[in-house]
Amino acid sequence: METEPSALRAIFSRTFIAISLINMVGMIGYYAIFVVCTRYLMDGFQASAATAGLATGIVVIGCLVGRFFTGSVIRDVGYRRVLLIGVFFFFLMNVCYFFAHEMWQIFSVRFVSGVAMGVIGTATGTYVATIVPRQFHGRGISYFSMSTALALCFGPFIGIALLGSLGYEGIFAIATGLSALSLLLMWFVIDVTPPVDKVRPKKRVALDDFIDKRLVPFSVFVGVVCLTWGNVQALLADYAKTYDVVAAASSFFLLYALASLLTRPVTGKFYDAHGPVVLIYMTLGLMIVGLLLLASHAGSWAVLLAGVVMGLGFGNFQSLSQVSGISLVPRERFAQATSTIFIFFDLGVGMAPYLSGFLVEAVGYSGIFAINAAVVACTIPLYWYVWKHRPQKQNVGSEAL
Repeated sequence: METEPSALRAIFSRTFIAISLINMVGMIGYYAIFVVCTRYLMDGFQASAATAGLATGIVVIGCLVGRFFTGSVIRDVGYRRVLLIGVFFFFLMNVCYFFAHEMWQIFSVRFVSGVAMGVIGTATGTYVATIVPRQFHGRGISYFSMSTALALCFGPFIGIALLGSLGYEGIFAIATGLSALSLLLMWFVIDVTPPVDKVRPKKRVALDDFIDKRLVPFSVFVGVVCLTWGNVQALLADYAKTYDVVAAASSFFLLYALASLLTRPVTGKFYDAHGPVVLIYMTLGLMIVGLLLLASHAGSWAVLLAGVVMGLGFGNFQSLSQVSGISLVPRERFAQATSTIFIFFDLGVGMAPYLSGFLVEAVGYSGIFAINAAVVACTIPLYWYVWKHRPQKQNVGSEAL
């Protein structure tokens, strides 16, 4: 039986640490710009709210495009080279913010930034799944996903807290510096040989080159859950102003990140021993509680408690859904599996603000969160059905699933 120190040594290789840092610092810059982009376009370009929102959200479409193609090319081009391409273009697009003075230029920069971030996210996720020993996948992916949790905490904080003193160009400069740091960190990334698909012979380009169709039902479930988190991300600032809980809302993501960081190693270890089912049900239940706390608009205490509960819930769901998905495919399909899950993840988060826009005037922000709680409740039987009809286990060591 493996001891905890030996497990940590097996997980925390130089490459693992480097790609975790690359993912974290890149996403900090991504979120820092994301939270100020709409206001930047309205202030600097006199854009309408709809146009500014579209320019902000087009980055998600870019992410989908990047994730879709990365799953196919990563085997042929190589993990390190694909990641380097993504990191370089993300750095280049951050520089381009200083020279984008027309709306079409902003749209182009936002779209290519999204493509680059999609490439980075898929490449780093595939890297982790490949280099971490199979028996430690739960813990390894949980530790890696801490980088995303930290980015979700520090990125919006930098954008919101420093905008008044640094201005928009100051935020762009921070994001550019962080993406330059990502480029430097590539020095510590050791390339690995992509596993060869011995089952599927080389043929003309097909959909199976880009995604793993076996994971589409599971990924749809993930996407529906992510719809509800997307609304929390997009609406919390306006919710805070409406119900006069701005101070508490500013601490929401900090508490979310702390709760997620403290519990992911525990849930990862539990996953390695017992599989995902109990954990997924637990995270869905916690999400319902967190959304109902926001729906209650009971004051600052409810917002702060919701941050903790959502960190325990969605904060762990994020990593558990990835490791659950890749457990259902052989090693040589990890890239397509990662791409499939993240495509639906981004689709859910990206569609949320658009869909809720049709309802917010009628039901208000508390009503939106109450509806989202009901949606998560509906995903519980959906998960039961999808997991019952999951693909046949492919990997040694997946018996616990």
